[in-house]
Amino acid sequence: MDKELQDLENELQALMPKQPTAQLTRRIEAELSPRQRIAWAWVALPLAAAVALLFAFYPEPTTPNRPAPNLVSAPVAEVTTPPVFKPVATQNLLYDAQDNGIVTLADGRKGRQVSRSYVDTVVWRDPQSRASLTWSVPRSEVRVTPISFQ
Repeated sequence: MDKELQDLENELQALMPKQPTAQLTRRIEAELSPRQRIAWAWVALPLAAAVALLFAFYPEPTTPNRPAPNLVSAPVAEVTTPPVFKPVATQNLLYDAQDNGIVTLADGRKGRQVSRSYVDTVVWRDPQSRASLTWSVPRSEVRVTPISFQ
């Protein structure tokens, strides 16, 4: 048995993969490129909103070399530390699920395709100021499970 496995392993090591055709490469690139643009849009928009909110709550820096007007009558300001937001809660909300039925896989087998849509939400809070920031990101998931008819 070991001899047969060794022969099989030697035979498999001698095999060289076939180069993909130009048509296959173009088709794969065409199918992947729109999905990448959509994925970046779903990530970029909430990220930009989170950065905008962070700057809204972040105090303006003070310059120690420039004297403030009316320093004599103004009360002494307390030294504030910038907010430190920490994640305190997460939620994954499934809001849509569809059974897309049976599909044929690339190798000719059958599989069941299921699509699910979620909203992932993370709540961030600054423990000192009790300020909070909620970040929600939509997410879609498509799963194909091979089916074996026996």
